[in-house]
Amino acid sequence: MIKGISEYEKYKVIRPIIGGCSFDTYHIPIIRKTDVSRIDWENLNIQGIQNLSKKRDNHNSLVHMFIDDYKLLALWNNPLKKIALFRTCAAIATPDFSIYPSMNYNDIRHNVYKSRWLGCTWQNYGNIVLPTLGWAGEETFDISFCAVEEETPVIISTIGCQNRQEEFLLGFNEMKKRLNPPIIIVVGDMIQGMTGRFINFRYTDSFAADFVQMKLDGISAVFEIKEAI
Repeated sequence: MIKGISEYEKYKVIRPIIGGCSFDTYHIPIIRKTDVSRIDWENLNIQGIQNLSKKRDNHNSLVHMFIDDYKLLALWNNPLKKIALFRTCAAIATPDFSIYPSMNYNDIRHNVYKSRWLGCTWQNYGNIVLPTLGWAGEETFDISFCAVEEETPVIISTIGCQNRQEEFLLGFNEMKKRLNPPIIIVVGDMIQGMTGRFINFRYTDSFAADFVQMKLDGISAVFEIKEAI
């Protein structure tokens, strides 16, 4: 180890972001705000990265990354491998590296760093990138919601949260307060008490190869749930 060199400075040398970026107070790369007008929200489809193929028409597809961490590490180890394929899509969600209550804080921070680093890198290559957000207890909120510009659309998952709805809503409402996302993309079932402007993809829709958003004729894919007065 070189004396006088911080972990942050070492990462800037080992893991430079091509094209540069801004860093937050935790020295984590900041995902820049997405212009909502650049996406056709009403016709947005979703598919997992494991189903992404150049043989498909991807121009209205959002690629989500709710898969096992060990599979996501392939992106961390080779971040530019799928750049050309990503550019055929409407938008790319950042990887959902794990955050859970019993996890060491340093591991949480590193997982957030990896997700934001990849998202910032892909933005610099011309992709529309939406931050994937996850959280555990209140002690994780600062790091979980850091390095994302306010008023950018976000993607979250409710899978596995049905049995801890109160904890989920605590983080959900904190996320809204800090980031004020204009659209929240939810993968999984909606949870009572969530308010905002949403697109909801059911679990089976978003993970299957047949990924077209289910909606009734004449009903907008984007819907709003207002707070009770």
